Amino acid sequence: MFTLLVCVVWFASNNEGYVLIVRPPYRLQFSFNFLLILMVLGFLAMHYCLRFLHFLRRFPAVRRSKQEAQRLEASNAALLQGMHALAEGDFESAEIAVKHAHDLIQNADHERLIAALAAEKNKQSTLFN
Repeated sequence: MFTLLVCVVWFASNNEGYVLIVRPPYRLQFSFNFLLILMVLGFLAMHYCLRFLHFLRRFPAVRRSKQEAQRLEASNAALLQGMHALAEGDFESAEIAVKHAHDLIQNADHERLIAALAAEKNKQSTLFN
């Protein structure tokens, strides 16, 4: 990395070229080093703008999947709480916890889950045939 930095500094210090852009009635003249810096900064700006747009495009799907994961985690916790209450002999708390877990599971998007399971089953059946 240090060698690369030394080479870049050496190249920039020994470069006395300039760029001339003529567009009547205007005339722009600046150093070649400045053009190289502008090109690198332009590339980086475009790269990070495209990454930001990609992030914005995927944001709703990421948010939905995070909410789905939180809902499933809450339903698993409710089921676990119900099993603990059942093991302790507290049937009322167990029934309440199981109903809560059932409500959380019922709020799931069943069509999407069934489609995902069918796709996975088809994928596995093609692997073993």
